[in-house]
Amino acid sequence: MRTLTKGYVLLAALVAAWFLLPAGQVSLAQSSNSNNDDIKTLIKEIQQMKAAQDAMQKDITAIKERLIPKPPPPFKGADISIKGDPVMGSKDASVTLVEFTDYQCPFCGRAFRQTYPPVVAEYVKTGKLRYVIHNYPLTQLHSNAFQAAEAARCAQDQGKFWEMHDRLFGDQKALDQKGLEASAKALGLDTQQFQQCLTSGKYKAEIQSEVEAGKKLGVTGTPTFFLGTHGRDPKTVKATQKIGGAFPYTSFKMAIDDLMAPAKPAPDSKAAAKPGEQQPKETAEQAKHGS
Repeated sequence: MRTLTKGYVLLAALVAAWFLLPAGQVSLAQSSNSNNDDIKTLIKEIQQMKAAQDAMQKDITAIKERLIPKPPPPFKGADISIKGDPVMGSKDASVTLVEFTDYQCPFCGRAFRQTYPPVVAEYVKTGKLRYVIHNYPLTQLHSNAFQAAEAARCAQDQGKFWEMHDRLFGDQKALDQKGLEASAKALGLDTQQFQQCLTSGKYKAEIQSEVEAGKKLGVTGTPTFFLGTHGRDPKTVKATQKIGGAFPYTSFKMAIDDLMAPAKPAPDSKAAAKPGEQQPKETAEQAKHGS
């Protein structure tokens, strides 16, 4: 920018000198070549600077687009596989809630404290709903989230997934290696088996697969919930609703109750007769043709 300003000053000085000095005092024959070269050089420098400025503006625009992602398209329903996932609730429950979560995410922690308990009490324990956990660790923000997800799955091997799930969310500051080992010991796990599972990366590929599945479903942050039913295959959830964020329990209650409500019968095409009115009798010709 400094060079550009200097160039403009030089150009202005040349123009002013051209008009202000008497013609006799300026020898065009001697100075024209020199002035033309200076002007050409100046124009070239200005063009180069403008090109650099345009390129910089394109870079800024690209950075803005990355920092401000476009909102995902409206959710139109999807089938979600829950094969091998930890499931809480009756296999006969008519409704399933799938949560994509991150153990280090503060909003997931809020959902665990405020929404999870009443949902479990009112719907899971009464056999109305299955609760499923899908991992979606935001590793670019939460350095301990992925290993915490692995720890929960390793605890599942010993039948203590939900206990570990609750403990990890109960203290989100204790998700480093030392904290995970302490949690395993506190839950009475075989610590040697737990540690071997954790260090071997047994569930690494599976968790990465869950993340990819979440991306395809339009998950951009945590927690994200999908609500749906299942048909003949209990390992596949036919999700019809998406709830993105740590919304209050009332929002979940309304969505679950709406999904559980029996379908309303389609209105009769024939208007019901008003009290005291009689429907006209069909003629023999109408009865014959069924019309």
